[in-house]
Amino acid sequence: MRALPTTVLAAVCTVALAACAQSAPPGVTVVTPSAEPSATTTWKSDAPVTLQVGAPADLSQTRGLAKAVVTVESITENAKCPTGATKASNGQFIAVKLSATRLDSSAGFGMAVYQWASVDGKGKTVASNTGLVTGLCITDGSALKLAWDASGRAAGTLLIDAPATVTAITATNTMVSPHVTVTLAMPAR
Repeated sequence: MRALPTTVLAAVCTVALAACAQSAPPGVTVVTPSAEPSATTTWKSDAPVTLQVGAPADLSQTRGLAKAVVTVESITENAKCPTGATKASNGQFIAVKLSATRLDSSAGFGMAVYQWASVDGKGKTVASNTGLVTGLCITDGSALKLAWDASGRAAGTLLIDAPATVTAITATNTMVSPHVTVTLAMPAR
């Protein structure tokens, strides 16, 4: 019996495997993964995105937002800075607890580094240095982190320096153009 040259054998195997990959066995439906939306796709973020406390929101088809299911676990007014390292300069600290489950292969949960702000009773947006305030005040490991854990989840707390008359909290992704803002509705008082 004659042996086939290695290059011929490799070519035959490649063609055979390609043929197998092209067709499914009878009665089997092949589902292909959906592609990224085209430039003409209308994203959910074309309309305002508002997150309600306790209601999971799938942001995976929202332009410029985390490809994740995000839940605002709680919003607590008049929160304390556990370390006492800083004081609220706008009126009060608000503790926002978030959880998220990743729906893509991203390296980090982007909302952790969005620009967070609040809206006062007159509709004025008040900037908050949330990253610095959270880092100074929450040092026990419970602060919201950028990194996903091994199971593809992220959870933690952010401290927001907000006015006493806060009506909403906003998180803006400034790394996309145009910027995309999510609003967190304040719970009923």
